[in-house]
Amino acid sequence: MPIATPRRDYADYAIVPVAGRVAVLASGGLDSSVMLAELARRGRSVFPIYVRAGLRWEREELAVLRRFIRALERNAIEPITVLNLPAGDLDRDHWSVTGRGVPGYRAAISSNYIVGRNLSLLSIAAIFCAQNRIGEIAIAMLRGNPFPDAQPRFFRAFERAVAFGVGLPLRIATPYARLTKAQVIARGRELPLRLTVSCIRPAGIRHCGACTKCAERAAGFRAAGIADPTAYL
Repeated sequence: MPIATPRRDYADYAIVPVAGRVAVLASGGLDSSVMLAELARRGRSVFPIYVRAGLRWEREELAVLRRFIRALERNAIEPITVLNLPAGDLDRDHWSVTGRGVPGYRAAISSNYIVGRNLSLLSIAAIFCAQNRIGEIAIAMLRGNPFPDAQPRFFRAFERAVAFGVGLPLRIATPYARLTKAQVIARGRELPLRLTVSCIRPAGIRHCGACTKCAERAAGFRAAGIADPTAYL
């Protein structure tokens, strides 16, 4: 499907992206870190974006993301842009903010759902892209993600909204949409995957080993047949 373009009567507001630039919604997790490294390896000018919303695990994620990028030693990666979008007014009682009632090791994937998470991340990232003439945002969705704001029709609708509302022809790229966690791990097996965090109750770089995200991470390494370098509590 072609990228939506702004209406002609708003041509004065049109933004022309700079070729080769791509923004990456980087969480410090396995999937987005491997994706970031692959894009940089292809010669793209990569702009990592970390959105801070006040969630329980953000300090650990951001610290590990910085270490991961330093370890890559690639000049094509721009400094991390940290954007603040506090969600406390909406999610003050949610487990992602309080750290209480975190979904356990055997919890269903649906228990990880945070209403409007991708919508909020993409919205603030799209404004950054408009200001910096970036025409693509990469987000690391995996196969089987059931959430409504992780579906192709949502991303296409969001592209159209940005084109009409901001004047930027923006593409939402989901290069891992057909991959499993194990396949992503296999693609990144030569990367410093120990410098990634996939935990909703981490202690520094150490994973709690008891939450649903830790379960998903451990299962991914087992399925990939690759030794898990993760430090679990």
